[in-house]
Amino acid sequence: MKCIKCGKDAKKQDRKDKRCPSCHHRFVTEPTEDGLTDMAIKSAEEVVSSHGTFYFSKEHLKYQLQRKLKKRQPVYTTASVIALCIFLVALLLTFVKGGFFFGITFISGFALIITASLRHKHKNTLNKLDAIVHQWVTINPHEKLLTADKYKATLGSRNSHLDGISFDRVLICERNDTVDFFLSNLFHFHYSCPVLGGNGYPQAIYEDMLTRLKQNPNLKIFLLHDYTPAGQAFVRRIKTDAKWFGGTQFTIVDLGLNVGQKKLFKEMTIKKADRNQKIKETAELSLFQPATLITLCGVAINEAVPLDLVTAAAAADSSGSTGGYG
Repeated sequence: MKCIKCGKDAKKQDRKDKRCPSCHHRFVTEPTEDGLTDMAIKSAEEVVSSHGTFYFSKEHLKYQLQRKLKKRQPVYTTASVIALCIFLVALLLTFVKGGFFFGITFISGFALIITASLRHKHKNTLNKLDAIVHQWVTINPHEKLLTADKYKATLGSRNSHLDGISFDRVLICERNDTVDFFLSNLFHFHYSCPVLGGNGYPQAIYEDMLTRLKQNPNLKIFLLHDYTPAGQAFVRRIKTDAKWFGGTQFTIVDLGLNVGQKKLFKEMTIKKADRNQKIKETAELSLFQPATLITLCGVAINEAVPLDLVTAAAAADSSGSTGGYG
């Protein structure tokens, strides 16, 4: 496996204590156990940060690795099915004719065991992605990895852009970490759109910002949330709570994520059984790559439509014109 620091290849027997024998940098993964290499994770970081352009979270990195791993899943499944079919046919012919087919049965049985082992390892890797990513960011902190300390350190520079933004529209996010993501990437400046959290966040500017926004009769409000029951409750609260916009005539656009938008995230849903053992699907905004989410939201706000109604041409134009900003 290649070291991400010095670029030297190190065989498993040379990686004592999971460290590079040349520069002693610590490895995070073991390919034979994790189905991933450190270089693969580093490449995923380059993708989610657009080569150091955008801030990203641990969840963005996890979903990027998940996308990479899921591309292998059909291969393992197909190989297992083929190996099983060959094994069963060969086994039947062995009983009927014996001889030559005994060897085929043995070989196909061995192949079936290997493919089953690969599928099992693949599933285990998906299940422990959270732990792998947590260890990775601890050992290899990326300059664009969004952390609480990094967010606070740049708060002043972000607030300096507030006086120049428009109060004709506002983006309200369900989760505070989503607000941090958009503000850190200066979405409010590039799209001239304030960003607030549904829990009155950021506290330092929330009340003043909301007061100024409500003074504009032409205000348009855009809501962004996960595809979860909590996300739906967030939308209802913003629309009905008098502390927000309940009882007003402002235009409110629910950007998503909603059940009718599954084409955007159908392969990245999280399936869990509820208390009645009924399978429920949820999806998080972090499943989108940062550049994609920023562009989608920016264009959706400009066009005043939900995320799934953003035209491909408009999104491509916005992404290509200014590196992902409109």
